[in-house]
Amino acid sequence: MFWNKNKKLPITEEDKIWVDEDLNWLRAEFGEEHFMEIRTVTPTKDFYERTFDGTEKDAEFILERTKELMGIGGLNLKLDFFSDSPIEMDDGTILTTPADISGSWKSASGIYQQFENDTTISIERKQLKNPISLIATISHELAHQILLGENRVEENDEFLTDFTAITYGFGIFIGNSRFQFISQGLGWQSSSQGYLPEQIIAYAMAWLSKERNEKIDYGQFLNKSLKKYFEQSLDWLIENEK
Repeated sequence: MFWNKNKKLPITEEDKIWVDEDLNWLRAEFGEEHFMEIRTVTPTKDFYERTFDGTEKDAEFILERTKELMGIGGLNLKLDFFSDSPIEMDDGTILTTPADISGSWKSASGIYQQFENDTTISIERKQLKNPISLIATISHELAHQILLGENRVEENDEFLTDFTAITYGFGIFIGNSRFQFISQGLGWQSSSQGYLPEQIIAYAMAWLSKERNEKIDYGQFLNKSLKKYFEQSLDWLIENEK
């Protein structure tokens, strides 16, 4: 016997409520017209017309292009670079870095810092080797600017920051990279573990895709597990459309 099974979400009801609330808050904050006109950014020449060679110029290009895609203008923003990798000296000794000076290793991908007269985004040099990760990092750091720099929120919220980058179309990059962004000192840094699990990222992307009535073949851009969670989420949202 065959029968139709009800579609199931890959996230809990509690998580669904939380994600829906954050996305609807961003929708209201940005305004309906702007919210609906935002396009999903894909890892194609349509959005980033460049041959990447792993240099700082790549990061500079991505920063300017991502600012354009996120509607950020008139900002005195500086781009800086650092390395969390241990440095081997000529005599074979290893030079420690700020990442492990306290006795533990916490590699950072990006740091957003606000100062009185300017804003700085610092990028870990390993990111230069991976344009997908570099775009994910920079879109997240710029999302800090949209929330904190534009005084939309008073306190840093890393989940909301990720949702902001995803709302601005960078879910494919965020999902395929799965970074963790943590508060540290005067700025916020990212590491490779990730606060938001793939299920949450995929659901947020599906929610936005349905609301905007997108016609994008996400499957060709997502990793295997992210694709599965995205399709499950979209099927559920369509089946339970009110």
